[in-house]
Amino acid sequence: MVRLRRHRVKPPGSCRLTAHEMQVWRSFRAAIQGEKGESAVAHVLDRSGLAVLHNAMLPAGDSRTTQIDHLFLSPRGIHVVETKRYGGELTGHPEDERWRQRFAGEAPDAPPRLIYSPVMQNAAHCRAVYALARLVDPTIQVFSHVVMTGTAVLSPALVACTLSLSELETLLYGLERHVPRGTLIDAWRRIGLACHASRHQ
Repeated sequence: MVRLRRHRVKPPGSCRLTAHEMQVWRSFRAAIQGEKGESAVAHVLDRSGLAVLHNAMLPAGDSRTTQIDHLFLSPRGIHVVETKRYGGELTGHPEDERWRQRFAGEAPDAPPRLIYSPVMQNAAHCRAVYALARLVDPTIQVFSHVVMTGTAVLSPALVACTLSLSELETLLYGLERHVPRGTLIDAWRRIGLACHASRHQ
C-alpha cells in the first residue's frame, strides 16, 4: 500500500515576492480596487437621471489624451468626477502635489507612500473639459469633484476637498432638475463628439 503525502499549500501572505513582483501585485490590486470604486460612482450617477459620460477620453494638447472617470451635466454646468478607492491613512493638503499614505502595522519610521494628488489630477481633467466648452461659450462653468470610495481615513484638510459616495448622492439630489439649454447643451455635445473621436483614433 502506497501512502500519499499531503503538501501544505502556503497562504498567499507567506509567499516571498521580489520587489518587482510586489510592485506588479500592488498595481494590479490598485487597478481592481479602482474599477470597483468607479463602478459604485457610475451606479450613483446613472440613477440620477442626469446626462452622464463614463471613461471619457478627451484631447489634452500635443496629440495627447486624458481619461476622465465620469462627466455629468447639470443646469449649473459640466461636472468632472475623479474616483479613488484607497485604504490606510491619507494626509496632506489640497494644494500639495503628493498625498501621504500609511497603513496600520507599518514601522513608525517607515517612509509614507506618496500618491499624486487626485485634486490636481482632476484639475487637469477640468482644463481639458473647459478647453472644449469655451469654444462654445467661455462663461460655461466646469466643476471638479473627487470622490473617495475606499476605507481610507483622511486628514481634515483632505476631507474638506473630497466627497464620500453618500455626499455625492446628496450633491446630485440637491441639483436643479430643469433641462440644461442653449450653449451648455452645445458644449456637452461637443465633448461627447470629442470623446467618440478620441476613442477611434
